[in-house]
Amino acid sequence: MTKICYAKGPIIYLYDRTAPEKKRSKRKKQLLWGDWLRVGDPINADWFEVKWGKQKFAIHKDDFQEERLLEIIFLDVGQGDGCILTTPGVGDDEKIMIVDAGDRDNMMRFLNWRFRDFKTQFKFHAAIVTHPDADHYRGFQPIFEHENIAFEKIYHNGIVERKAPKKKLRLGAIEDGFVTDLRPDTDSLRELLKIKDNRGSTHYPKLMWTALENGRADSIEMLSTKHSIQEEGKGWLPGFAPSDNPELTIEILGPVVQKAPNGKDGLRIFGKTFSSRSMDNGKTKNGHSVLMRLRYRDLNVLFGGDLNSPAETFLTRHYGNDGKKPTRAQIPGMVKRASERFSVDLMKCCHHGSSDVTEEFLESASPAAYVVSSGDQESHVHPRPDLLGLLGRKGRGDRPLILCTEVLRSTREKEDPELRPKLDKIKEKLLKEEDEEKIDDLEKERDTILDLLFKRNVGVYGAINLRTDGRRAVVAFRNEKGSDTNRWFYYEMEKDPATGQMLPKAAGH
Repeated sequence: MTKICYAKGPIIYLYDRTAPEKKRSKRKKQLLWGDWLRVGDPINADWFEVKWGKQKFAIHKDDFQEERLLEIIFLDVGQGDGCILTTPGVGDDEKIMIVDAGDRDNMMRFLNWRFRDFKTQFKFHAAIVTHPDADHYRGFQPIFEHENIAFEKIYHNGIVERKAPKKKLRLGAIEDGFVTDLRPDTDSLRELLKIKDNRGSTHYPKLMWTALENGRADSIEMLSTKHSIQEEGKGWLPGFAPSDNPELTIEILGPVVQKAPNGKDGLRIFGKTFSSRSMDNGKTKNGHSVLMRLRYRDLNVLFGGDLNSPAETFLTRHYGNDGKKPTRAQIPGMVKRASERFSVDLMKCCHHGSSDVTEEFLESASPAAYVVSSGDQESHVHPRPDLLGLLGRKGRGDRPLILCTEVLRSTREKEDPELRPKLDKIKEKLLKEEDEEKIDDLEKERDTILDLLFKRNVGVYGAINLRTDGRRAVVAFRNEKGSDTNRWFYYEMEKDPATGQMLPKAAGH
């Protein structure tokens, strides 16, 4: 009888199923902690059969578990951000969220590989568009256009960029130093975008209009400190408040909604610097990224969006000093109080490794590991060398990890152009074929090509995988020159008995 289990960590192996016991040391496949397994009947007291596609292998009884892990994949989407969060539940309790999708089709290609081209309807729990910056949202366009992909919720930061006669009005009305034209729900978003002149040819309104018109979500909502589940004096992602599951929570730390002087809810404008009174559109929409702090048991992760130094200054003062400017002597106390909300074990670094950061914010987060998402052939020089030095200095422990999606991949980003036409032809044949044996052969050929496409582009080699049971964690990425028995390079993270904090251990592969 087959049952679904998961590989134990950090690394285990599948062995030759047919070899005698004394020769079963021959390794066939290397698996990462949490990899999905179909475990069959026992071979003997110590070994079980494992089905892997049409093949059968042997696995030792100590090398699999029934507990599912929380998984976060930070995908190499080029210049931009994109990650997939999968909760440890199974069946109806499983929740899969896409947090940003980059500027290109890398996220769509990854999803096609992961879900085998969405041959049937698939409903994700949520799409979270952290803010209206192209390298975070444009990759959602093909996803929202796909007829077999749907979402329970689409979340955004409330600022809806639109066509406007003046640049300063592209984020909506600015009143008394605040963006006040927020769109908190589906109806208010539709009210704005149903007017064609508001959409124009601008990409962000096109994306949101696509989601509205195609019915891609049950609802499209703003996510902020106010537009969230209010509990224990904090805002939480719906379904992830402490009362929902005390072991797995997601706190919403930004954008911070305030009352403008005219009494309206608003998001304060940001300029080139914190003290500037002149609004900068980019600084404002980026600085109000949806900012989330995930906690799973003992492990904490911060999703930093595209925060910048004015926004970080605002946030550390808001959470650490009642919004007031600190004196030099008050800064350590402010950082300590802010760390109660921002301190994490792993941080998705803000703004792709830009140096537009504050030391106070980094000190308040003080993670043991950073993930930097940046891309090729861009003019921003991300990640900045001085920023990498600062991360190492402000991170936790003697050797904090700094993992960069771009640095971990040296293969070409684009897939082999000869393989895609072959894949399309196989898909056409599958639609017409009725013979089951021929269908099996075509599907095997299709899967082989999908794997080749995936292995030759950023879907594998730039992806950073976090797997955790909430007590320890593995951060891993694929070896480019690897084999079936040498696929993964990884770091473990465990609690330091002396401090109680998560720290990285030595690397493994």
